[in-house]
Amino acid sequence: MSACGSWPRARTILCGLVLAAGWGWAVAQAQAPACRVAFDMGSSGVRAAATGPGTTAAMPRRDLDLLQPLWQGQSLEEPLPQVIALLQELPRQARWPADCARLGAGFSAWRLAWQLDGQLDGPRLVGQLRRLHAQAQVPVLVMPAQIEGRYAYETAQRVLGPRLSTSHVLDIGGGSLQLAGAASSFSAELGQKAWHRRLCLALRSTPSCVLQALDAAELQRARTLLDELLADLPAQLGAGVRLTALSRPVTRGVAPALARLRGAAPSQAVSSLSLGDLRWAIGQLAPLPLQEVAARVGAAPTFAAYLLSDLLLTEGLLRATGGPALQLAELDLNILPALLADERAFAWGSRYPCYLERLASEGPAAYFSDPSTCRAP
Repeated sequence: MSACGSWPRARTILCGLVLAAGWGWAVAQAQAPACRVAFDMGSSGVRAAATGPGTTAAMPRRDLDLLQPLWQGQSLEEPLPQVIALLQELPRQARWPADCARLGAGFSAWRLAWQLDGQLDGPRLVGQLRRLHAQAQVPVLVMPAQIEGRYAYETAQRVLGPRLSTSHVLDIGGGSLQLAGAASSFSAELGQKAWHRRLCLALRSTPSCVLQALDAAELQRARTLLDELLADLPAQLGAGVRLTALSRPVTRGVAPALARLRGAAPSQAVSSLSLGDLRWAIGQLAPLPLQEVAARVGAAPTFAAYLLSDLLLTEGLLRATGGPALQLAELDLNILPALLADERAFAWGSRYPCYLERLASEGPAAYFSDPSTCRAP
């Protein structure tokens, strides 16, 4: 006797349809890859991670600067072969199964590429993503800044647990920054390299420069520019914002430099930065030439070159939020576990042609639309 038993004909038909649908779902689940591979594709490189049977905890990474070609108006055409090679190489290096579902998340550089496309009235990025998918077999999503911020906050919660005592976390990358919390977030294309470039353009009329030394008038121009760029921050985040800085420009740049200026021993870690601390450090370093700044803080000139702009950025963010101090947390901000668990992102990966159609018309906001409204692949 069948599972539907000896029901009346109408109910038997209905039961059969239900069983068929369940069988189809079970087959689809059985055919779905049991493992996932995700790629974090930032402005400075690509990092990969995997989860599921046959995978390992390895997280291979390769550096690749995507901002410079974009700033030079070249789009991503020139580095695209290198990106394709990395998406193929990293899983082989980690020896992950070839049949894992794969997905790439492109962040600030990829958003910038989309913005440049809009200025040039040309859908270059969509075509490049289509080629990348065909050659590397990896669908790449251009992630909205809000999702990047959500990943950062989820990562901080997972790693820090109860040690995360502030409402928001601050993540400063190369191209963008995110202030992310459980209920609100703010993003701007003001990462370490992008903000330094803006200052060079504003104060030195060139995209690449040595900022030091700055006089009082130039400092005021820099602060006014940043206040204008962060003008929307209070409205987007609301009142009572408290920040924990997670990224290296602050934890391994600003904080150690301030400690060195104050004569603290290297073992004396700084756990927070006040607005007064930052203003004092800026006053100490702004009038000095770069070589003297490097000597004062014990850093190579290539790293010290970003210190003053990092100080100004950190000071401006604290001023904009109105918080008493910036807390510090040293951790490797790895958003890959959050990406691997993002069901919407992987659903878009399985309906990638539809995603590219929506990306062409909606930009990065295409992520927020519903993948189930696309035709099944």
